[in-house]
Amino acid sequence: MAKKGPQINHLSFADDIIIFSSGRSHTLKLIMETLHTYEHASGQLINREKSNFMVPSNAINSTVRRIKKVTGFKQKNSPITYLGCPLYIGRQRIIYYSELIAKVVARIAGWQEKLISYGGRVTLIKHVIQALPIHLLSASSPPATTIKQIQSITANFF
Repeated sequence: MAKKGPQINHLSFADDIIIFSSGRSHTLKLIMETLHTYEHASGQLINREKSNFMVPSNAINSTVRRIKKVTGFKQKNSPITYLGCPLYIGRQRIIYYSELIAKVVARIAGWQEKLISYGGRVTLIKHVIQALPIHLLSASSPPATTIKQIQSITANFF
């Protein structure tokens, strides 16, 4: 995180949590102790199969090994999806939004097999295709190219 930026140390929603850390051994041990205390107090267990960590591409190998050793979590490369939005390290890339494009293409491919009137196609696009990216677009701003791709795909449906 930027030194002058907001000092966020975690984000949580329902039963999901993202923890931001320096990766120092002492910090990681404190985080794991807190998670173990939570498990003991709540009776809920952390799913280690679904727990991952991310580091920048220029992270030192010893830091990556330390995080794996202390947490027992697997490393996952950027981007990851959290609440339907891509989270990534570095600059925005069109590929991070390929899942959204794939959803639109899959929906339209299923509809093209059916005989649907022009009005039916307009209704499907208006109510279904436009609803797919609403959450993503309200939480982030994908590259203009991604929006143009969706517009092109829906235009070809007619």
